[in-house]
Amino acid sequence: MTRLLLVAAVAAVAAAAAIAANVLLLGSAAASNDPVGQLSPRVNLPAAPSWAVRPVDRHARDGHADD
Repeated sequence: MTRLLLVAAVAAVAAAAAIAANVLLLGSAAASNDPVGQLSPRVNLPAAPSWAVRPVDRHARDGHADD
């Protein structure tokens, strides 16, 4: 019985430590002024080559086999 209580106490302490760490990490992430959610592309990608196969329309031609 004592061993079961010890294991439960260790599990409770580990869970409390994990919750506390998550709260601290979320608090520090929310306090920063990073532009999360306001990202914009900053890479100038070259155009696709002229021989690239482009879709004719937006409809799937696989008969929805993956549905």
